[in-house]
Amino acid sequence: MTNNNKHPANGDVAAVDKGIFWPALITISVVLLSMILFEESAKTIVKTMFNFFTDQLGFVYIWAGALFLGAVAWLSFGKYSHIRLGGAEARPEFSRMSWIAMFFCSGIGTALIYWAAIEWTYYYDSPPFGLESKSQAAAEYAAMYGMFHWGPIGWAFYCLTAFPIGYAYYNRKSGGLRLSSACAGIIGERHANGLVGKIIDIMLIFGLVGATATTLASGTPMLAEALSRLLGIEHTFSVDVAVVCIWTAIFVTSVVLGLKKGIKILSDVNLVAVLLLCFIVFVGGPTFFMLNLATDSFGLMLSEFARMSFYTDPIGKSMFPQWWTIFYWAWWAAYGPYMGIFIARISKGRTFREIGLTVTLAGSAGCMLFFMLFGNNMMYAEMNDVFPVLQTMKDDGAPAAILGVLLQLPMEWLVLPLFVFVGFVYSGTTVDSSAYVMASIASKQLHDGQEPTRYNRLFWALILGATGLVVMNIGGLDPLKTASIAVGLPLAVLMGISFLSLLRWLREDLNEAVPVAKTARINPTDSKSHGASTAGPEALASKA
Repeated sequence: MTNNNKHPANGDVAAVDKGIFWPALITISVVLLSMILFEESAKTIVKTMFNFFTDQLGFVYIWAGALFLGAVAWLSFGKYSHIRLGGAEARPEFSRMSWIAMFFCSGIGTALIYWAAIEWTYYYDSPPFGLESKSQAAAEYAAMYGMFHWGPIGWAFYCLTAFPIGYAYYNRKSGGLRLSSACAGIIGERHANGLVGKIIDIMLIFGLVGATATTLASGTPMLAEALSRLLGIEHTFSVDVAVVCIWTAIFVTSVVLGLKKGIKILSDVNLVAVLLLCFIVFVGGPTFFMLNLATDSFGLMLSEFARMSFYTDPIGKSMFPQWWTIFYWAWWAAYGPYMGIFIARISKGRTFREIGLTVTLAGSAGCMLFFMLFGNNMMYAEMNDVFPVLQTMKDDGAPAAILGVLLQLPMEWLVLPLFVFVGFVYSGTTVDSSAYVMASIASKQLHDGQEPTRYNRLFWALILGATGLVVMNIGGLDPLKTASIAVGLPLAVLMGISFLSLLRWLREDLNEAVPVAKTARINPTDSKSHGASTAGPEALASKA
C-alpha cells in the first residue's frame, strides 16, 4: 500500500488535523489577547477562580492524587503488570538511561532547580499544621515538604495516562497519541473521534500552554539573573527577553530535528551536565549536613505521608494546603496528560510494571536529589551565617539568593556557566517535548513510526516562546497559571476516565482469550487452536 504521507525530507509524517489545530490556536490567542486588553479585570477574575478551584474544590485534587497513586501501583503490581506496550514481541526503542533522561528532563525543567532551592523558605516562615514559624519543627518540615510535593503522587499524575494512551496507540492501533483516544473505551469511538474528542484535545493543549508557562515563570528570572552575573551586566527585562529568545532557539532546533535526533540528544547532554553540577554542589557544599538532613526528611515524609496527602485544613483555614499541595496537584494534573502522551510515545516495548515503577520511583528520586543538594545547601547557608538567604530574597528576590549561595561554592568559574548551561538545556528539553506533544495531538492519524510534520512542531514551539514573551511583558504569569489550574480539574476527571477505559479494554481483550484456550484443550491436535492458546493473553491483547 502506498503511503501518501511520505515526505522526502521528513520521512513518515502525519497530516495536520485542522479541526484541532485551528480551534486550539484561536482559544489560546483569545485568552492571551484578553489578558493584554483587560489586564485589571483579568487579574480579578483570575484571583476569584484560583480561590474557588483551590479552596472549595481542593478536595477533588487531593482525592485524585491519592487514587492515581493507587491506580499506578495496582497497574505495576497487579495482574496486568506484564502487559507490554506494542505486544509481547515489542522491544524498547531507547536505552533505559536515555528513556529515564527523556521523561525526567521533559517533566520538570528549570522549575525544579528553582523550587528545590527556595521552596523550604516559604514553609519555614509559614509552616503547616500550626507549627511555630522559624522553629526547629518548622525547619524539619520545610526541608521535607518539597520532597513530598515533587514525589510519588506528582509522578503518578504524570504516569497514569501513559498506560491507556500507550495501550490504545500501540496495542489497539488507535491511530493517534491523544487523550480522547484513551477515553474511547468509556465515551465510545464515535464521541472520541467527534466533537467531544476534539474538545478534550483542545482543552489539553490549552492546559499544556498554561502549565508550561508556569514552569517557565520560575526558570526565566533565575536564568536571567545567572546570565547577568556571568556577563557582568544588569538584570533587566531585556535580559529576560534574551533568555526567552535563547531557549526558544534551542527548543525550535530540537523540535525540528525530531524525537531521536533532537529531544533524545538534548536529554542525554542535559543529564551529564546536571549530574556534574550536582556533584560540585555535593562535594563543595556541606556534604554531611545535606546527607543527614535528607535522611531525616525521608523518614519524616514516610511517617507523615498519609496526613499530608489528605490535608485540607478546613477548620484552621491556614490556606497552606490550598496555596501549596492543591496548587501542585493541579499543576501536575494540567501537565499529566501531556506527560502521559510523551511517556507513552517513548515507552514502546516497556511493560506496565517497568513504566509504573521506573517513572514513579526514578522521577521521585531525581527530584529528591535536587532538594537534598540545592535546598539543604541553601538552608545550611542561612542557618550557619554563610549567606543571608531570607534577607536576600526579601530585598533582591529569589534568583539573587539562589545565585548568591551557589557562588559560595568552590570553582566559581565553572559553577556559574555550568548552571546557565543546565538551565537553558532544561528549559529547552521541557518546551520542545511540550511542542512535540501538542503537534502530535494536532495531527491526523499519527501511526506508529510517524512524526508530526516539521512545520506543525515548529509552529507550536514558536507559540510557546511567544506566549512566554507576551505574558512576561504584561507583568506576570498568574492569569495563565490559574488557567492551567482551572483546566487541571476537568483534565483530572478525564485522566480517571482514561484509566477506566483501559480497564474495560483489558477485560475485553483478556476475555477474548478464554474461549480460544478452552478450544485448544478440547482439540489438542488442532495446530491453529493450539497456537492461539499458547499465545497468551498479552499477545492477544496486543492484537486487539
